[in-house]
Amino acid sequence: MTSITIELKGEDALKALEDLEEKDLIRIVKEPDRNLYTLPGEPMSDEDFRNWIEFAENTPSLTLNEAKKRWADKKQKLQKRIR
Repeated sequence: MTSITIELKGEDALKALEDLEEKDLIRIVKEPDRNLYTLPGEPMSDEDFRNWIEFAENTPSLTLNEAKKRWADKKQKLQKRIR
């Protein structure tokens, strides 16, 4: 058995999958495993993954209060653009 995770782009896609499930060709899992480490897009090589982790570890961190302040500032700027 092979398992895959997919992202549906509309009700028509879900209906098509449900039709396959009715024909007993696939099984739709209602409660997916939340411990999956997947992102949309092409698979990442081991080297790219290690580089990504290294970059993240070397990136400066923020305190929660600083992050909230930055978000509040950005939110205000975005709201001004909308108006």
